[in-house]
Amino acid sequence: MSASFVLLIDDDPVVRSLASGILRKKGYEVFVAKTGEEGLHLVEERQPDLVITDFQMPGMSGLEVVEGINRVDPHIPVIVLTAYGDTALTIESIQAGAFDFIEKPINSRELLETVKSGLDTVAASKKAHDLTPESQAGKSHYNLVVGKAPAMRELFKTVGRLTQSRMNVMISGETGTGKGRFAQLIHNVSPNSDAPLVYFNCRKLDESGDHPGVDGHVPEHLHELLVKKYRQAADGSLIMDEIGMLPLEMQHTLMDILNEQFHQEDSMQSARPRIISLTTGYAGEKVREGKFLQDLYYNLNVFSLQIPPLRRRKEDIPELVKDLLPELNAELGKNEGRIGEGVMSYLQAYDWPGNVRELKNILMQALALSYGEVLEKKYIHILDGVTEKNVHETSEERGAVSLAEVEQEHIAHVLGLTGWNKQEAARILGITRPTLNAKIEKYGLSR
Repeated sequence: MSASFVLLIDDDPVVRSLASGILRKKGYEVFVAKTGEEGLHLVEERQPDLVITDFQMPGMSGLEVVEGINRVDPHIPVIVLTAYGDTALTIESIQAGAFDFIEKPINSRELLETVKSGLDTVAASKKAHDLTPESQAGKSHYNLVVGKAPAMRELFKTVGRLTQSRMNVMISGETGTGKGRFAQLIHNVSPNSDAPLVYFNCRKLDESGDHPGVDGHVPEHLHELLVKKYRQAADGSLIMDEIGMLPLEMQHTLMDILNEQFHQEDSMQSARPRIISLTTGYAGEKVREGKFLQDLYYNLNVFSLQIPPLRRRKEDIPELVKDLLPELNAELGKNEGRIGEGVMSYLQAYDWPGNVRELKNILMQALALSYGEVLEKKYIHILDGVTEKNVHETSEERGAVSLAEVEQEHIAHVLGLTGWNKQEAARILGITRPTLNAKIEKYGLSR
C-alpha cells in the first residue's frame, strides 16, 4: 500500500519541521506550504489525502483554507492547529468543515492519532460508498449514511476510530434515523468485514405471540435461534435490533453465551462476533426498571453512538435527497434528477418525526405522482395533513389549541412513523394497546 499524502500548511518553520518530522517517521509522505494560498494551490495540484493547517497565518487564514479545501474536495479531512485554549477559533474551524483540531504546542502522539483517525474515517466512508450491489446488502444500504452537520461529522470520526476495534457497540436513536445503516457501516469498515453479518430482530420476538411477555416463559426454539444466530456470526458482527425488547429469559441465554465465550477466548477455535445493539433508547430505562440485566447492558454498551434525529440536522436534507433520488428513480422506473424550485426549503421547514425513513417515503410518493425530469414541490405531500402553511406558521399564528388536539396530532405522528404498528406505537407513547385502540377510535384516526 502506498504512503498517504499529508499537506502541512504553516508559516512557522519550527512547526513545519517538527510536525513533518513526526509524520515522516511514521511513513507518511509530507509536503509543506508556508501560506494558505500556496496550500490551496498544492491541494488542487497534488490532491493530498489529508491537510493540516495553522489557523493564525498572515494573508489567508486557516478558516479560509478550510472553506477553500471544502470547495475543491469536501472529502479531504482538514485538521486545524489552534493556540492553546482558543475555544472560539476551535468552534469556528469545526463549523467551517474541519475534521478536527490540535492545540499547540504539538503533542506527537495526539498528532499521529488525529491524522490516523482522519484517514481511517475517509477510508470508511469510501468503502461504504464503493460497495457493489452484489456485496452483502448493496450500496443502497449506505445511501442514508451521509451528512455534513457537526453531529454527523462527529459520528463519522467515531466510526473511523472504531475501524481497528472489535468492541461491542450500542447505537441509539429515534425510529427511522438510520441506526441499521450505521451498524452495517461499522461492520463493513471493521477488520473482519469479510466475516458474516447476521441480523437478529428482538422486536419481532416480542410481537410473535410465542410468549406472554418479558417475564413469561419463552419457548425453547427461540433460545436455540439466538444461539444459532450468534454462532452464524462467527468472528463477524451480530446486529441485535431493539435489544431492549429482548425477553428477560433470553437475556440470560445471551449472557450465558458471552460468559462461555469469555472463558474460551484463549482457544484458537473460538469465534466471537462483535455485537452491535440497536435501541430507540429504552434499554437503559429497562435496566433501571429491573427488566434488563445490568451485566448484559454493560457487556453490550462498551461503546455507544447516538444518532441525531433529522430535525436536528436539517442542513443534511439536500444531501440526503440527492442520495435517495437515484435509488428511488431506479425502483420506480423514473428519471427525475433535478430538484424543482422551493423543494429543499419546503422539506427543511418540516420537523420529520419519522426521520430519514419518513423523508424517503415522502420522496417516493412524490416521484410516483410526478412526471418529467424535475421533482416539483406540488407533488410533495407531508404526512398527517401537514401543509406548507402550518409547517411555516408560528405558535402565535396558530393560536391556542386544546390538549386533545395536541394528543391527537402526536398519536397520529407516532402511528405514521411506526407504519401503524400499534404495539410499537403504544410502547413509544407509554400506553397500553387497548388504550391506544380507544384513542384511535375517539379521534377517528385511520391510515
